[in-house]
Amino acid sequence: MKSPFIWQSLVFSSLVGLSLACLAAYGQNKAARGEAGSNSEHITKPAPRTADGKPDLAGVWSGGQDGPQHIGRDLPGQALPYTPAGAAAYQSNLNKEIDPSALCILEGVPRAILSGQPFEIFQRPNRVAFLYERDTSWKIIPVDGRQHPKDPEPSYFGDAVGSWDGDVFVIDSTGFKGTKIWADETAHPQSDELHLIERFTRPDYDHLVDNVTIDDPKYYTKPVTFKRTFILRPYELIEQSCTENNLDQKHIGVGLGTKDGTRGYTKNNATPAAAPKP
Repeated sequence: MKSPFIWQSLVFSSLVGLSLACLAAYGQNKAARGEAGSNSEHITKPAPRTADGKPDLAGVWSGGQDGPQHIGRDLPGQALPYTPAGAAAYQSNLNKEIDPSALCILEGVPRAILSGQPFEIFQRPNRVAFLYERDTSWKIIPVDGRQHPKDPEPSYFGDAVGSWDGDVFVIDSTGFKGTKIWADETAHPQSDELHLIERFTRPDYDHLVDNVTIDDPKYYTKPVTFKRTFILRPYELIEQSCTENNLDQKHIGVGLGTKDGTRGYTKNNATPAAAPKP
């Protein structure tokens, strides 16, 4: 008769072997699906819905590593279809203008869509609010059937109206400023003729997708489109005051960087001299 210790050892060995086999099979299936990282191991839930049956877009969102932060990200060769005025505006931004955001001017849209900083959505049946951590800014979208005013006051986020196209939330924006505003993080221009259309979907609990159309006939010969995917974050927005203790501002040069062409305060700030000994 075998001792209880031997029986326990045999059972333990069998369980370990079975567990290892299951893990190996899971790893093979995961590799076949092309999954990697901790996010892919999470089985997402369906997108929630509001009491009136619409997809609930509420939550704190930020972009993942889904592509470069400029409007030509989805174009072949990332080549934008400039008009002559658009090409001139881009060169001016690169060679003559300081990044407006570096001067603590509101970034507006579409730049805020491409930013890596988080934002929060609050949703009601007749009103949706986007709260951006960057610059502690916001935009309010009425969803009550109204149209754009005939002569909207130009603004960085534009005059926005919302509507639902089935499960797609559509934001139609016009009335943008034409100066001291960049369309993205890399100096591409936008004009006061910009007509911006965003189509938001929530395919599952953890993801929000924005399909963006930039129709700006002053600067681009045809509409420019791109897609941005955001990830739900367990995060609370914090206050950001850009102008508080802004030591870098006097060192900022034109275009994409500081005076030597690179970003970063320490690139152009000499190391302080050592204090004299007493």
